[in-house]
Amino acid sequence: MTITKPPEIQAITGGDLTVRRSTKTQDRRKAELLHREIESQIHKNWDDLLERDPLVELLEQHWGSKPQATQGLGVYEFMDKWDGGRVLACTVVCMGKDEWNMELANKLFRYLSHEEATDFRDAITVRQDPYPPEVQYEKNELLRAFMARNYADDAVEPKAKTTTKRNIRTNLTGCPTILEVLPEYMNAKRWKNITAKEKQYVPNYIQHCVDIIGNRPLDQIIAIDANTIMDVLDQAGKANNTIKTYKRSVSNLLGWAATNLLNEKIEEPWIKANPFKGISSTAYGKKKRSYEALKTDQLHKLFKLNMPNDIWLQFSIGITTGMRLDEIALLEWEQFKIDRNGLRYFDLSLGAIVKNDRFSARTVAIPDCLILPKPATGRLFDWATDDDGKSSKEASKVLNKWVNKIRYNDADDRKVFHSLRHNLTGFMSNLRPAPASEHMDWITGHGMEGNVTASERQTTYSQDIDVNLKYEIVNRIQHPWLIQ
Repeated sequence: MTITKPPEIQAITGGDLTVRRSTKTQDRRKAELLHREIESQIHKNWDDLLERDPLVELLEQHWGSKPQATQGLGVYEFMDKWDGGRVLACTVVCMGKDEWNMELANKLFRYLSHEEATDFRDAITVRQDPYPPEVQYEKNELLRAFMARNYADDAVEPKAKTTTKRNIRTNLTGCPTILEVLPEYMNAKRWKNITAKEKQYVPNYIQHCVDIIGNRPLDQIIAIDANTIMDVLDQAGKANNTIKTYKRSVSNLLGWAATNLLNEKIEEPWIKANPFKGISSTAYGKKKRSYEALKTDQLHKLFKLNMPNDIWLQFSIGITTGMRLDEIALLEWEQFKIDRNGLRYFDLSLGAIVKNDRFSARTVAIPDCLILPKPATGRLFDWATDDDGKSSKEASKVLNKWVNKIRYNDADDRKVFHSLRHNLTGFMSNLRPAPASEHMDWITGHGMEGNVTASERQTTYSQDIDVNLKYEIVNRIQHPWLIQ
């Protein structure tokens, strides 16, 4: 059904000239009855608008903080566009990342009719879903469609084609489903030592897996579901590491549930073991392609490019020290030091965000050929930082554009800024006498070499080697491309 907005309503709401609503039935008699009911409600809403609804005034005070959910629409326009607009608008402004804003919700209840208040209470109160599993899944599909329209996140990879290879059986035990336990799982203690970035995206990974296997009760999940998830992602062309990430996200939730969720009726865990544990993902997805070191002629071409001084300096630090891009992007002058022998070095153990504590938190010897600007204070480079305090994402976008200029062709796509670490490792390996592999690892911050694990290496070399030894190694390497 379509109703034309009166001019005075159009002046308030803007947007479309008409309001469209569906009766959601093919029964003609029911449709006629619903048509009159819907039309009456729309006109009531319009009357409220002309009297300046206090509910709208309160919603507008919090509307600007929900740009994705509101799609950039004003309050009036949003309520006109969506079915159940008043209740849905209240739900949107009260929805938080981890919990509902109940203080605001209690204020909104003052302006809702009894029917609206009942619907709003249902929306913000967690209750046992009365529908059978098949209907629950259909309802969840509608919710996911709304969330996808309004909370789309470009950082999450596009969804693969969904499929379910097993039907969800009737939930006779009342076991909670994946999505039902997800909020509690995301508030678990395990997240205290995990990066904000990983915590931010895990719900999206889990939701994507639910799109593939269905929102199953935990006690209906079996090992086959892990293979189903990996099959679908494999068919969508995802990389092996990506597939591992998605499967691991669900596996970690199941492992947590096995040790934290109790069926209080029988005093037993809802699930006694993680059905995804031990399921190999080796055979799935495209394998990661390793980076390649730049050829000698490419190094000469790179450093002859007419690039800004700060960009040239970052490439120079990379090729002479083997530091990771994020280590370079976050460098601060307070980390620049000179030891008792007059040797320059960067101290990455001071407040640096490094890949691992054991080997990345190290001293980095600076060879004589690396010319640095006059020491100052603060950061050497002004890259923006993300939620984890890192800068590699933005820096790599810019720096790799310069690397792209010296690639031989489109197939030469394994040359990136990170390639400079491979170059330095190669240079060290070709020195005669060649340095010990352990010393090379301490220079570049690698955690292991061959079959020697990081813990074994840490036991053998319990502390970082002296700057003087590192300097002796890196200073033997010639860098003719740095000569201007």
